[in-house]
Amino acid sequence: MKISMNRLKEIDRDGMWDNLIDFPDHWQKAMDFTRGVDWSVDRKKIQNICMSGMGGSAIGADLISAYSLNNCEVPVQVNRSYDLPGWVDSNTLFVACSFSGNTEETLTALEKAKERGAQIVAVTSGGKLLVEASREGYGYVKIPGGMPPRAALAYSFVPLYRLFDYLGYTAGGEKALEETAVMLRQQVSMLSNTDDNQALVIAREIQDTLPIIYTGSGLMEPVGLRWRCQFEENSKVLAYGNTVPEMNHNEIVGWEQTAHLTGRLSVILLEDMDDHQKVKQRMQIVRELVEDLTVYTIRLQTTGESRLARQFSLVQLGDWVSLYLAIINEVDPTPIAKIDLLKSRLAEF
Repeated sequence: MKISMNRLKEIDRDGMWDNLIDFPDHWQKAMDFTRGVDWSVDRKKIQNICMSGMGGSAIGADLISAYSLNNCEVPVQVNRSYDLPGWVDSNTLFVACSFSGNTEETLTALEKAKERGAQIVAVTSGGKLLVEASREGYGYVKIPGGMPPRAALAYSFVPLYRLFDYLGYTAGGEKALEETAVMLRQQVSMLSNTDDNQALVIAREIQDTLPIIYTGSGLMEPVGLRWRCQFEENSKVLAYGNTVPEMNHNEIVGWEQTAHLTGRLSVILLEDMDDHQKVKQRMQIVRELVEDLTVYTIRLQTTGESRLARQFSLVQLGDWVSLYLAIINEVDPTPIAKIDLLKSRLAEF
């Protein structure tokens, strides 16, 4: 069923639609302004990488960590905390990821990384983080501001891709970025067709349900996280997720007691061609075991040649599903009232 653009604009008062339409342009611009960045990093000293961020500022770190897993020769951890792992030291590359530059958890972790002598780089649009990076001489990339952090994913991710490519931890190089740019542009032309498209169909099917997203534990794991976060922030609905094979050893049993949730659950399985063969088999079995207990179950496959294009094919699809679900629910996808309220309450302490 078609969604009229007039109705969409009435609900989407703050312009999340425009941000999604512009995502391919963001990607191209990020490619352009990150060429030749001087990271001021001593590669020989790096024995581990700690990337610190929260929410929409951290998802790019999750995605590059999963993308580079097969090529990165040092351990990588995404840190979502005021504290740091005990192993962070002078042999650590600490990457501060804060869209606003004022994320208190990230700034606190940064100070601890500085005390421990870690090499530090930053990705931010401004704020205290940019001031600190400029003053201390850290390598940094200044990205455009003026949008919700979750809508700035291209700007947050591409600099991290450049950094990991500079360190020799990716296999795709410039070609993967370019292929992904083409794929995103082609895909957005289809997903923005409000007469009929895959994202709109999925959004209608999962309306009034708790969406549960299952993925493998590699390339797709942060994509599942992105779907959940976008449902929560854009659509204002709770979402849940887990990974295969881990959920086969515990969570699958929990499906035995879901009679009271009849008509309230939907399952989305995100899959990639490089998933382990046993994971593919397990995903098929999971679908068979839960399908009769859900309103809607669907398996979605990545598209594209490079790992990067495949990863972002489902990232972008999920973003559009969350937008259409927000419109169907008649909620403006941009405001995050509960987060704003939480921050104001914290300020009282």
